[in-house]
Amino acid sequence: MSNIDLMKMVFRPRPGWINRTEKDGTPASAEIVGDPQAILKGIGGYQGKDGWVDVDARIQPPGDVPYEAKVTARLSQVVFGLLDAGQTVNVKIDPRSAEHVLLVDDVDTLLKRRVIS
Repeated sequence: MSNIDLMKMVFRPRPGWINRTEKDGTPASAEIVGDPQAILKGIGGYQGKDGWVDVDARIQPPGDVPYEAKVTARLSQVVFGLLDAGQTVNVKIDPRSAEHVLLVDDVDTLLKRRVIS
């Protein structure tokens, strides 16, 4: 991923589907696939607003078949190494599109999981 691609993700406006998904989304779990830190390769550092990035994951909807999708997460959750390959996180699936998946674990929850494991 180039610096330009990363900046497009970081500075994009808050996707409109996020509000709907926070409120009415279907709770599910997701396993992070690949290395979320790969998004940051070639980036020396970042200071600024907390943007949105997409992380590869395997989504497990309740009572349904798992599928591959991107999980939308805060840049800070990736920059600070709170997401690792193989980690299971809580997400919500947009009721209008199964391809819109939002990470709902907050920083405290992600940090506690790192300390416990």
